[in-house]
Amino acid sequence: MEFHGFTGGSYTSASRVADAELTMNWYPEAIESPAGTTQQALYPTPGLQSFIVLPGDTGTRGLSTMNGRTLAVVGGTVYGVNGTTAAPTSATYGTVAHDSNPAQIAFNGAIGNQAFIGSGGNGYTLNLATNALTQTLTNKCLLLGMLDGFFISFDSATGRIWLSNLNDGLTWDPTQFAQRSTASDSWKAMIVVPPDIWMLGSVSGDIWYNAGAFPFPFAPRQGLNFKYGIAAPFSGAAVGNTVLWLAQAIEGTGVVVRSVGYDPQRISTYAVEKAIASYALMPGGIANAEAMTYTDQGHPFYCLRFPTPERTWVYDLLMNTWHERGYWNPSRNQFEVWRPRVHTYAFDRHLVGDDYTGTIQIMDVTLGTELDGSAIRRVRRTPALFSEFRQVPIRVVEVLLENGVGAASPPGDDPRVMWKTSDDGGRTWGHERQGQIGRIGETRRRVRFWRNGVPRDRVVELSASDPVPYRILGCFFNNDTAQ
Repeated sequence: MEFHGFTGGSYTSASRVADAELTMNWYPEAIESPAGTTQQALYPTPGLQSFIVLPGDTGTRGLSTMNGRTLAVVGGTVYGVNGTTAAPTSATYGTVAHDSNPAQIAFNGAIGNQAFIGSGGNGYTLNLATNALTQTLTNKCLLLGMLDGFFISFDSATGRIWLSNLNDGLTWDPTQFAQRSTASDSWKAMIVVPPDIWMLGSVSGDIWYNAGAFPFPFAPRQGLNFKYGIAAPFSGAAVGNTVLWLAQAIEGTGVVVRSVGYDPQRISTYAVEKAIASYALMPGGIANAEAMTYTDQGHPFYCLRFPTPERTWVYDLLMNTWHERGYWNPSRNQFEVWRPRVHTYAFDRHLVGDDYTGTIQIMDVTLGTELDGSAIRRVRRTPALFSEFRQVPIRVVEVLLENGVGAASPPGDDPRVMWKTSDDGGRTWGHERQGQIGRIGETRRRVRFWRNGVPRDRVVELSASDPVPYRILGCFFNNDTAQ
C-alpha cells in the first residue's frame, strides 16, 4: 500500500496531530509524465563551493550581473568579478557606506553604461567605462531600480522616490521626486519590475509607470490601489513579472502574497503564517526578513529569510508548495538560517554570497556539502500514516528512492538514511534506525524497515546527511509478501 503524502512540502499545523509535516533541504517536484513511477518526488536542494574569495571584507551584501559585468558588494567594498578566465579574478572599485541591510545594484544599459549602488542609505554611481565610483545621494537610498533609462531611488525616511537624469546616474535634480498622495500610509518599499514600479505602504500599495509626463515622467496607474502593504522592506522581490512580498494589512500582518496581473493574492499557508506569527513575537520581529529569488532546474524559488529566528522558508512558484532550508549546526544541534543571502546568475553558474564570508560561491544541486564542507542535513517528516486513526499492523515499510548513488570514496561511499517514528503526532519519537541506499553501482539495493508495530497515529521522519544526491520517490508498507 502506498504511503500517500510521503513526498510533500512543509506544513506544521497548530495541532501537530492534525499535520506535522516538515520538508527541510529537499523540494517537491511533480513528475509530469503520466507513466512515471510516482507522481511526485523529493529532490535535494543545492550545495555550495567557493568560486572566488574577495579580499578584505566579510559579509556579501549585493550581487548583480548585466551585459557581462558582475558586481559584488562585500562589507563596504564594491568589486568587479570576472569569471571568464581559467581562475576567476576581481577588481576593487571603491568603498560605500556599510550597514546590516542588503546592498542594491541596478544598471542603466549600454547608453548610460553605469551602475547605481545603494548601500547604508546612500547612493553611488559607477561609471562602467572608467570604473570610477561616485557618491551621488546621501540618506536617500534604501531601495532602488531602473526604468526606461532613469535610476530610481527610494527614501524610506520621507517616503519619496527620486529620479536621476535620463541615462545619467551622476545627476539628480532635487526637484525630481514624488510622494504618495493616494492613501494615508506612506510608502515603505519599492519594487521595480518594468514597465511598473510597485510602491508599497504599511497597509496598502499602488503601481506607478512612465506616463511621459513633464517635468516628472512617472505617475500612478489609476484604479490599481490594493489593500496589502509590506511588513519587511527587503522581503520584496520579483521572478519574471511576478512580484512577491511579506505583506501586512490594516487587519494584521504575516501573509506572503504574489502578484497575479496587478492583483496581490495570498500564497502562504496557515502553517507558514503560524510560523511567521511566532517570529513576530521574537526580539527584532519580522521587519528584518529578506528575500532572494532564483530559478533552477525549471523551478522559480522565492527564498524568505528570517535572520532573528534563524529560519528560511522557500516558495516554489510553479509547484505552489513551501519547503524549508537551513544550515545544520552540530554544535547547537539545530538548524540555523540558510546561508545564501544574495544571488546572481553569471558565467553559466548560480553565484551566491552570505553574511559570514567574503566568498562568492557556486550554488549547484550536484554539490552535496555546505561552503565549509559540513554536511547538509535533510529531513522529511510526514503526515500521519492513517487519517482514520485506526490500528493496522505494519510488517514492513519500504522507502522508494534512487539507489546506488554512493560516492567513489568517503565521505558518502556507503550512504544511508535514518528512520524514526512517532505515534503521537511527532511530539515524542522512538529510536532511530538506519537504511543503506547503496554504494556506487548498487542500483538494486532496497531500503526496508521491519517490525513496525501496530500504530494508530504514525508519523515518520526520514533524514540524511551524506554528500550524495538523495532523491526520494515514495514509500510503501506491507508490500513485501514475495520477499
